[in-house]
Amino acid sequence: TPVEWLLFSDFSVVLAFVHLYTMFMIVPIFNSMMRIDRSLIEAANDSGASAWQTLWNVIVPLSRTGIIIGSIFVITIVMGDFVTIGVMGGQQIASIGKIIQVQTSYLQFPLAAANAVILLALVLMIIWALTRLVDIRKEL
Repeated sequence: TPVEWLLFSDFSVVLAFVHLYTMFMIVPIFNSMMRIDRSLIEAANDSGASAWQTLWNVIVPLSRTGIIIGSIFVITIVMGDFVTIGVMGGQQIASIGKIIQVQTSYLQFPLAAANAVILLALVLMIIWALTRLVDIRKEL
């Protein structure tokens, strides 16, 4: 028998999401961190800041754009992913993507379309809110 906490559980779905979509988060953060001027980090160290203070007061604020862009990528992909949830969750974990897929398989196209539009509106609102936090044009 499979290990209960590792297969067909919420934990397995989260673990699969982390495994699948880590690169979509790391690449934008890496890109924004590469643009940080090393002299700023050296200035923080010369001013007596500890490693944690340098991280939280210099590196994280300057990497915020990459964190937001990575979050937009991951949220957009995960919201519609029903295959990973179906495989790792054993068809017992509900998500809006899975609900839309089931409604489509039962030929309930109007209900599936309504749910898809609601999902689209929700994702667009999340993206809009996240883009208000940073100026993405500066990162492109």
